[in-house]
Amino acid sequence: MKLFLRLFKHVLPYKLSIVLILFFNLLYAIFSIFSLSMVVPFLQVLFEQTEAVTVKPTFSLSADYIINTFYYYMNEIIVAHGPVAALLYIACTMVVLSFLSNLCRYMGSFFLSGIRCGILQELRGEIYHKLLILPLSFYSKQRKGDILNRMGADVQEVEWSVISTLHSICRDPFLLVIYLITLFSISYKLTLIVMLVLPLAGYLIMAIGKSIKRKSVKAQNLLGRLSSIFEETIGGLRIIKAYNAIDFMSDNFSKKNHDFYKLNKKIFRINELSSPLIEFLSVTALMLILLISGIVAPESMFSGGLFVMYILVFARIIPPSKALVTSINTIQKGLASAERIYEIIDGEEVILEDENPISLNVLNDKIEYKHVGFSYNNPNDEGQNDVLNDVNFELCKGETIALVGPSGAGKSTIVDLLPRFYDVSAGEITLDGININRYRISDLRKLFGVVNQDVMLFNDTVYNNIIFGMKNVKREQVEEAAKIAQAHDFIMEMEDGYHTELGDRGMRLSGGQRQRISIARAILSNPQILILDEATSALDTESEFRFQQAIQDLLKDRTAIIIAHRLSTIRNASRILFVKDGRISESGTHDELMRRKGDYYRFCSLQFMNDDNSTEKN
Repeated sequence: MKLFLRLFKHVLPYKLSIVLILFFNLLYAIFSIFSLSMVVPFLQVLFEQTEAVTVKPTFSLSADYIINTFYYYMNEIIVAHGPVAALLYIACTMVVLSFLSNLCRYMGSFFLSGIRCGILQELRGEIYHKLLILPLSFYSKQRKGDILNRMGADVQEVEWSVISTLHSICRDPFLLVIYLITLFSISYKLTLIVMLVLPLAGYLIMAIGKSIKRKSVKAQNLLGRLSSIFEETIGGLRIIKAYNAIDFMSDNFSKKNHDFYKLNKKIFRINELSSPLIEFLSVTALMLILLISGIVAPESMFSGGLFVMYILVFARIIPPSKALVTSINTIQKGLASAERIYEIIDGEEVILEDENPISLNVLNDKIEYKHVGFSYNNPNDEGQNDVLNDVNFELCKGETIALVGPSGAGKSTIVDLLPRFYDVSAGEITLDGININRYRISDLRKLFGVVNQDVMLFNDTVYNNIIFGMKNVKREQVEEAAKIAQAHDFIMEMEDGYHTELGDRGMRLSGGQRQRISIARAILSNPQILILDEATSALDTESEFRFQQAIQDLLKDRTAIIIAHRLSTIRNASRILFVKDGRISESGTHDELMRRKGDYYRFCSLQFMNDDNSTEKN
């Protein structure tokens, strides 16, 4: 119930629309029952069973006044023009009432459309905003395809659940109440017998709804796995084809797809059971009470016209009953999807901003790591593996340091802590003597320009990828940044130059070209602190040489951290930190570390050997 109420809070901002929906649905129910009531006088006139009302009724706010007034004018028409004119009068009245009834029904749906689209927009907006602010550690535990499925299929399921429920709540209760009042006014004894069926129907509905919710949770999780397979297949087509794994992937998908088919089939079958069940119980109840009334107390049976009206009204009470039952089952499916959605919306924001953050515009002195430790696991988890242990170093303004070490040593993690992609598990990082957690996150990240080894380009133009996140940028600035990154020439060779669409993740470009676009983006942002995480790994030797020449001017009077394996990239750094097993084992210039003949020396020696072997083979 709490989850349902939480979902329903999305409807509260639309109070005026809800009032209008209730108003028009009430009118729809009233006009609908009046339209049905025209059957009685129509049959009475047709079979000449009318009772004349010769005196015009005195005005009062009652159903009797409306009915007697109608009969009064009908009698006037019969006397003046005959029964055929009276039938035409009744038929026209039924048409008008039917028109008004359906008009009100449409107006109820008309105002509901704004709520429906608004809820969908709001839910997706909440999820997307949350996805942007959740820490990177959240995604290391989630399948990308499953997250996409929650934003797509799960949101759609919840939206449909809330709207269908709202539609039923705003319309069907009015219909049921007015129809029941009409049935009681015709024959309260028969209607009381009908009411005895409701507890049995309610019990069956609850049982069906619980079963649907359990199976819907499993079905949505399976659908998330299918979405993950889709996403991984598109991203890994080259690997799949290279290893002749098409049949393997196809079999894996077919198995999960068949599991989803079986589960979904059960849900549909259970869901479809409720509606015919209600209809069967309703018809059975009607036949039962008519049989009882006809046998036990035939004298209590009403006239033919009222009998037909009773049957018609009872038949009309079945659709809203079925709709309410269907909405209950739909709610169960929606709640299953809502649980998955709120897992994201309620995701823990580990990277929290200080309640009174300090503004930050410039690095004045230095950045300092003080006994920094980090683990991707929860600090309370047993057996956690620390990625960093007691890391200590300073980065002064205008200095360029290089982080060197074997893969997995923790180099990228060290720099990821600076813009607070992650927060330290132990120790602290200070900027100008103040813990970076005290600064406003947006101000802190504005200081950095980051180029990663794993380049991310968006499905947009070259130009928009370079100016990503920046405003009021001139074309000349973009071209200058591209020239420094050795990207201008190949961009101009493309069919539309800087306005060429790059495709998904920039797949139209080679790895080196994507890397140079990413470097141009970082250069254009003109950061105070430049982080190059294997930024030249995808560049060929000539392009790297040109980049190194251009980057020297960029690094003047700029603070920089460079992560690289190639000695050509790091040997001119002010200081080199060798990272091993999450610790800094050595620190110094290239020449100093080579003279020590420690970890850095051995690392470089292995690289020299590999380069010599490559030269001999060539």
